[in-house]
Amino acid sequence: MKKLLFLILTFIVFSCKKKTDEKEQKIFDRITFIYNLKQDVDENTWKTFNNKEYDVPLIYFTNSSSYIANPTEKFLKTFKSEIIFQDQKIKIYSSKNRVDNLPFHMETGMTLGDPTDKYNYHSPFMMCSSYEETFKKIPSIGSTDEWITMVMHEYFHGYQYKHKSYIEYYEKEIVQIQPDSLVAIYKNNDWFKKSIDEENQLLLKALGEKDNISTKKIIKDFFSLRNKRRSEVFAKLNVDISKYEKCYETMEGTARYIEFSLYDLFSKKRPNPQLLKSDTSYKSFQKFRNYNINKDKWLYESEMTTYFYATGFNMARVLDKLKIDYKSRLFKEGKVTMEDILLEKL
Repeated sequence: MKKLLFLILTFIVFSCKKKTDEKEQKIFDRITFIYNLKQDVDENTWKTFNNKEYDVPLIYFTNSSSYIANPTEKFLKTFKSEIIFQDQKIKIYSSKNRVDNLPFHMETGMTLGDPTDKYNYHSPFMMCSSYEETFKKIPSIGSTDEWITMVMHEYFHGYQYKHKSYIEYYEKEIVQIQPDSLVAIYKNNDWFKKSIDEENQLLLKALGEKDNISTKKIIKDFFSLRNKRRSEVFAKLNVDISKYEKCYETMEGTARYIEFSLYDLFSKKRPNPQLLKSDTSYKSFQKFRNYNINKDKWLYESEMTTYFYATGFNMARVLDKLKIDYKSRLFKEGKVTMEDILLEKL
């Protein structure tokens, strides 16, 4: 009887351990897929994205724990952690305590301003809640596949922040005015919203033109309308929003551009065998088969999203259409924006 009881207890312990291992394996596979995906983005969409110098640690939150991929030494000194997974590209640690108590994360963050001992002072960290926690917050995210595109959007912000000249400019000239200020102007002033929406429609019209001469003519009309609006903002609200709008448009427009590039990549990508085994929320990119951007108007319509996400995304596509090099200059040249580059080439 004692032997039978021992065998039953052993089986229970083994079963619990197996379930824990399977749960963590899913986490390892998700993080590994994200790190490997960076190389695909580098090869297909944005050269240097996967360069080691621009790598950003990832903190993955469940409802009760934190997993950290490729943490900095300062992080490891701040949070007691143990390594639980390693391959040629990544080391994943589990922290003894959750890094913070916020219920949801989907951002790349760091501490700026006066020097502090915080682990992320001038050191960006990508922070994301698990797919399961994200689904609780945003039920429309129907799969790990879609969650990954959100993570990569934020990861691209880390890439941006790792450029020293860019973050120095952002900290000195931009951070004082946060994006919410621009959003408030858009929501509270009909004349401002009307002009923004018209400007965005001109960008979309330019994308539909067949020849570059007609495209550039439309872009000149776009700048004429934009300059008029900004002058009106200064006259009525006594603030020059130009540099803030250009910066946030570039910051968020290019991150959305990366997110969109994955929709196209996933439409052709073969299912990942590791995720198929470990992750029941992984749907083999089925949502993206035969993808058509017209189904996702929130990507490019200013009225359906934060406006400078849409105008920035569309401006990046106009630069692509005109075959104007902008990817080799953005972030490396500090304050240079997509608007600056487009204006130079007209």
